[in-house]
Amino acid sequence: MVTIPKLGQVRGSKMVSVAGKMFHAFRGIPYARPPVGDLRFRDPVAADPWVGKIFDASREGPTCMQYHGNLRLILGVEDCLTLNVYTRNLDFTNSGKPVLVWIPGGAWYKGSGNGVSNAWGPGYFMDRDVVFVTMNYRLGPLGATAAILFQFSAEGFLSTEDSEAPGNYGLLDQTMALRWIRDNIRSFGGDPDSITIFGCSAGAASVHYHILSPHSKGLFHRAILQSGSSLNSWAIGKSVGSYTQQLGQYFNCPQSNSSELLTCLRKAPARKMAGFRRQIQIMLEYPIAFGPRIDIERKSPFLPGHPRELMESKQFNSVPVISGLNKNEGALVILMLLSNNGELLRKFNKDPVKYLRLVVNSDDIDDDIIFSDYAFFQDLDESVELFSKYNDEATYYYMYNHTSQFTLQRFLGVSSSLDLSGSHVDEVFLMFSHLILPRLRSSKDIKVSNMLLDLWTTFAKDGIPRSSLLPQDWIPTKEEQPRYLRIEAEHPALVNESMPFYQRIQYWKHKLRR
Repeated sequence: MVTIPKLGQVRGSKMVSVAGKMFHAFRGIPYARPPVGDLRFRDPVAADPWVGKIFDASREGPTCMQYHGNLRLILGVEDCLTLNVYTRNLDFTNSGKPVLVWIPGGAWYKGSGNGVSNAWGPGYFMDRDVVFVTMNYRLGPLGATAAILFQFSAEGFLSTEDSEAPGNYGLLDQTMALRWIRDNIRSFGGDPDSITIFGCSAGAASVHYHILSPHSKGLFHRAILQSGSSLNSWAIGKSVGSYTQQLGQYFNCPQSNSSELLTCLRKAPARKMAGFRRQIQIMLEYPIAFGPRIDIERKSPFLPGHPRELMESKQFNSVPVISGLNKNEGALVILMLLSNNGELLRKFNKDPVKYLRLVVNSDDIDDDIIFSDYAFFQDLDESVELFSKYNDEATYYYMYNHTSQFTLQRFLGVSSSLDLSGSHVDEVFLMFSHLILPRLRSSKDIKVSNMLLDLWTTFAKDGIPRSSLLPQDWIPTKEEQPRYLRIEAEHPALVNESMPFYQRIQYWKHKLRR
């Protein structure tokens, strides 16, 4: 039992880490009021206290409303703004443990931060001396977070592109959760002055948005970006208002007046709204449709300018940063094409340019586009360059170069006749536990898993990533001396030069600069 001052008591449960260590789990704790009725398409409101009652946090809360693209099912509920806290020590009389806050990815339209109903189990992190937190936030037009499966919702990022509905509600949910963590994590043995936010894919881009946002200033102290940046072509919405109009048409709502449109959409059935994904989905993850945007219509914008311009003018929260990528990010698209018995591949073959334009969010492409370079590498590399130039704190850069026994390719059931290892999100299988995931048995997988956990948790402690499994210290990258850590089992190394793709991506920077 834990007492949270000004909120009330919570009853959790006990769980066991991968190494057999007991820890406490407090799951499904509300950090904001349910975003239903008049609170739909509005900024989050802090959760009401439950003083005098005992809140049952012994099991996970529900995922947010979303459309599961693979199963073609609608899942979840709107009342989903909760977080999960995992801790080994409830003694809050001392300074507290470093706090790692996972912001799940998934194109801002799918999944949740849960460890049972989704993939973000705490088993590995709870072998370390940290407090681990995950969160749910509104997605798409209706709300949630993400797993590796393909799902959709819409409230989190719907926008009429005016002051009636500026958008970015999912990011504001995340900020509300971070504020809750800052104010209450000491009750769970965590240090509110040592909070590290991290995420993969859209979760990493979300982390980058918090670095850029004045709303999140002071709510975290370090940041880790795994395969995502706000500069990525898929990370910032350019047509959110257009998709909002399409959603309005889908419900026969008035189109000419934003207030009337929103009044109508607030009354729309949540499940049917989640089902809107069926009408616009072309390629599982794409189009993202409802995502973050520059919300200057808001009295106090979450994102007051383009990410690149904010970084170049040093208008961001300067904190130590780890940023990196996987060696074969673009394999994600191939895996999507080959999954579900190649259903999407057959459609792709009929009109490949249509799908490539959709993926890279541009009409100006060549047929031989390299997805890794355009959709990931060039923007991730540029964001690291900007950090190394303008960030007052250290910036650490890495390439994940390991081939593990369990990968996204295997998860999706794609034939192993093609080597698509090192794909987007492959590293998370070595960082998070789940009942459906096999235990790590390969000595190389175990080594790389420990290496990642060493680096992430020591960075969370004092801003310096360290591991005895590395042959030398990981030194920050510099504007005048680019360098990166190559993370692998056999020959991990600090490489004192630009990434191997650096010269190749200059093509995209000149041809398709947005």
